[in-house]
Amino acid sequence: MAIPWDKIRTEWLKGGITQKELAEKYKVSLKTIQNRASNEGWGKKKGKIREQTEQQINTRIARARANHLEKLINIQEDVLEALAKLAEEVKQKPKEMLISEKGEMRNAESLTRAIQTATMTQRDLYGLRNIDQKFAAKKWKEEQKLQRELKAQKDVTEQTGQMVVYIHQPAEDEEEEKHG
Repeated sequence: MAIPWDKIRTEWLKGGITQKELAEKYKVSLKTIQNRASNEGWGKKKGKIREQTEQQINTRIARARANHLEKLINIQEDVLEALAKLAEEVKQKPKEMLISEKGEMRNAESLTRAIQTATMTQRDLYGLRNIDQKFAAKKWKEEQKLQRELKAQKDVTEQTGQMVVYIHQPAEDEEEEKHG
C-alpha cells in the first residue's frame, strides 16, 4: 500500500497534529515520517508558513487599529467643529448663551469642560503630551542631570582627594535670573 505523503505533509504543515500522531493515523513508523520530513525540509516550510501567518495577523491588526484611529479622528474633528460653532455663538451672543433670565451663569462650565475634554482627546490621538507629562519629563531630565553631576563629583573626589561642589539650579530658576 502506498503511503499518502501529500496528505501527511499537508496535515503536519497545517499544524495541530504531531508526527507521532500522523504515524499512528497512517500506520507508518515515526522514523520514516521524520526522515521524509527532514529530507523534504518540512520544518523550514512550516516556519515560513508560520511567519506568513504571523505577518498576515499583524497586518490585519494594524489595519483594524488604523481604521479605529481614523474613526476616532473623524469623530474628534466633528466634535471640535461643533465646539467652534458653539464658541462663536457664545462670542456673538454672550448674554443670551451664558446668562439665564434670573442672571445666573449657565452653560459656561459645560462649555469649558467640553473644550478641555476635546483638547485632551486630541492630544491623546496625536500623541502630544499634556502639561503634567511635560512637567514630569522636565523634572526627570533635571534629576538625571543632578545624578550625573553627583557622579562626576564623586569621581573627582575619589581621583584627587579634593571635593568639588556643584550647585544645581533648575532651568526655570536660570531663566528667571536672566530675565529678572
